[in-house]
Amino acid sequence: MSTQKARRPADRKAQILRAAAAQFHERGFHEVGLGDIAGAVGISAPALYRHFRGKRDLLAAVVADGFAVMDAAVRDAATLDDAVRSMAGLSVERRELGVLWQREVRHLDEPVRGETRQRFRDLVARLEGLLRDRRGELSEGDADLLVWSMVAVLGSPSHARIAVSEGRLATLLEQMAHTVLAARLRTPSAVPVPRGAAPPADRAAASRRESLVSAATRFFGQQGFHEARLEEIGAAAGIAGPSVYKHFASKSDLLYAALNRGAQALQLALAEAVASSGDPRQVLTALLRAYVGLVQTHTDLFAALVTEVIHLPDDQRHDVRRTQRDHVLEWEHLLGQCRPDLPRSERQVRVRAVLGLVNDVLRTEHLRSRPALAQDLVVLGESLLLPGD
Repeated sequence: MSTQKARRPADRKAQILRAAAAQFHERGFHEVGLGDIAGAVGISAPALYRHFRGKRDLLAAVVADGFAVMDAAVRDAATLDDAVRSMAGLSVERRELGVLWQREVRHLDEPVRGETRQRFRDLVARLEGLLRDRRGELSEGDADLLVWSMVAVLGSPSHARIAVSEGRLATLLEQMAHTVLAARLRTPSAVPVPRGAAPPADRAAASRRESLVSAATRFFGQQGFHEARLEEIGAAAGIAGPSVYKHFASKSDLLYAALNRGAQALQLALAEAVASSGDPRQVLTALLRAYVGLVQTHTDLFAALVTEVIHLPDDQRHDVRRTQRDHVLEWEHLLGQCRPDLPRSERQVRVRAVLGLVNDVLRTEHLRSRPALAQDLVVLGESLLLPGD
């Protein structure tokens, strides 16, 4: 009796890419093994090597696949409306894309990373062309900011699951994207946004400990947790390698201390905003302005809050995320007081879109030198939270 060798599915490579994207999104590049991905697909790890040379090669393929579908959506769009609609749908269907771009692209080898970033810039340039066709009064710089801001809004669902249908989420994202693209920047009445105060320091700690936290924040924000080395952090703080352990038992403890600085800063900003007025709209605007100022002043710290919490041990990670959730809930509560007509799910979507917009734009190097950027971000945030104000 003859036997036939089982045939591999024709879409096996696509299955691997989707499983890998989900794993990298949820757990991060360094925490995922090829065996995890192979198991999710139902194959052996050696079988996976038939398609990819290793984990970094697989990550490059995942990122390339994500950009390919987004690029096709923009390239095939006849109008700006078509492009926005397609991108909003993809942002819901492929929620992992935002996190992969923000957190995982830096793990690619330099030539591939540079090529990936150029592809992204080309996509943005095409969108800018479509926007300037519609709004001929826009300068190149204004069109650039609006498109990057729109992309940040579309990527915001990548960071949190919200109890809203995919269809409704796509519609909300499309509406918010158009709101951003229609915004009028640098209004004459814009009030300068104050730079954020330094996060509260640990008053009982020695100055060397504070120097370590400051240096670690910079390394974690710019390089990421796994790439940052304790020896380099210690050297930057003027502390010899082994002496670092007199202050922190591990690198994760140092990360936890750094991220707690951000959590304390958020709490302080909230308390000051609430004390500034009894009017919920004024409080929400004050909180938005304070948040923009904080992220602008402490870009590395807030970059680490967005991307590095995943690397903390469970108890520390839950602690930091609880503080972040509580802060976001206060934004949602204030927005509900201002706009009681909005369902809770829409408040959640809008608040996360605004926070994502501020975080992403202020981490985009070429935008940080833009004059009046902070005021522009406040204008964009208000347009998403309090339209018509």
